[in-house]
Order: sequence, then C-alpha cells, then structure tokens
Amino acid sequence: MSKPVVIPNWKYQKPSKGGYRGLKKLLKYVSYRESPDHNPVDLDERWTDCGLGDKWREVYDNCAALANQYVLAHHLVIAPDPALMALVPEGQKHELVRELTERIVDGWHAARGLPVAEYSYVLHDRDTSDYGLQNLHTHIFIAGTFENEAGERESRRVDRQQVCADRGGPEREDNLHHVARREFEGLLDRTLGPAWRIERERQLEAEQEMTTEDDLEPTVRTTPDLEIDL
Repeated sequence: MSKPVVIPNWKYQKPSKGGYRGLKKLLKYVSYRESPDHNPVDLDERWTDCGLGDKWREVYDNCAALANQYVLAHHLVIAPDPALMALVPEGQKHELVRELTERIVDGWHAARGLPVAEYSYVLHDRDTSDYGLQNLHTHIFIAGTFENEAGERESRRVDRQQVCADRGGPEREDNLHHVARREFEGLLDRTLGPAWRIERERQLEAEQEMTTEDDLEPTVRTTPDLEIDL
C-alpha cells in the first residue's frame, strides 16, 4: 500500500511574541470553526481534555505556563484517509478518530522514550473538495515541556527523522508516520477485519487506472484533496 492510510502533521510554536499570537489565533480557529453544514458546534463538545484544558483560553494559558525558552507548544494534525473512514460504521467514526488520536500521541511518545506531556485536542469534520467524502481529523496541542522523573519540567528536541515522510523516516519505530500507520491499521483490523485491506487494494487499483486515463485528460483530478487547514 503505497498511499498513506493516515496523514499526520507536526509543527511547534516558539515562545516568541509571534508564537504566542499564532497559538492564540490557531486555538480560537479550531474552537469556533463551523461544522460542514455551516452550523456552529457546541463548544462544550469541541475539546477533549488530556491534561491541558477543555477551552481554548485554558489551553493557551497552560501552554504558556508549561513552556520553556525553546518550545511554547506542539501542534499535531491527525487525518485518516476519508476513503477508509467511509468503510467505518457511521456511529463509530468519531470515537474511532478520538481513540486513534490518543493512541498516536501515546505511541509516539513511548517510541521516543518520553512520558506523555499534557495535551488537549479538537475533532473537526469537513468535506473533501473533490468527492464530498467526510474528512474527520483532529488538532492536538501538546505542552512544550514534560515532567521528568525528578519532578522537573524539560523538553526534548524533535528530530527531522522522527517526523519526516521521506528518506526512510517512516521505517523508523520512533517516526510519527510509522506510529500513525501502525495504530490506524490496528484499529481498522479490529473494527472491520481483514476486508478493509482487500477494499484498499481495489481502491488503489481503481485510482491507478484513472491515473492512466489522466495521461489523456491532464486537467482531471483523480485523488481526494487531503489538505488540512493548519
């Protein structure tokens, strides 16, 4: 399967004037973004609190309190492939993405030998721009420092190899893409059984055929737009 089953993205905010301003803007955006039908979402249902807060202002204040001179906050986006999520029963989709998010955060920290820092996340729901597939994804905010065994706050550098999607990065056990794929495939196996892998191969073959046809029709798009607003 050459096409990613899930797309994770990592960035961080520096504790600079621009970093604080950017973090506040991003937190407000994820809190107040409308649902796909343009109706407002109840703010009490937005945030899942894993130690950092259940409102954007609380998350912002806690990020500031737990920052050091290098990192204000980490920001991750977890976006499972909409075509695969379409196979999941409707009533299980939201909870599956929430579980996926928490398993990726826990697994990525464990792979790097680090305790999990305080974090909170928001579940977003939107349509892809091509086929109208539901595009569930989460925005995760993780404190810039964690508490070590001595009870002190410290941070560790995130190396390029731990977040890149090229140069053999995803083959590393501590790579974010590696962890995300492992966890999502495991959840799909548990939820759908092996049938999803057969369907995935069928999807990829169909897309390959359409790509071949695109050699004659270069303006036709053949894959869903998985671009996530950061």
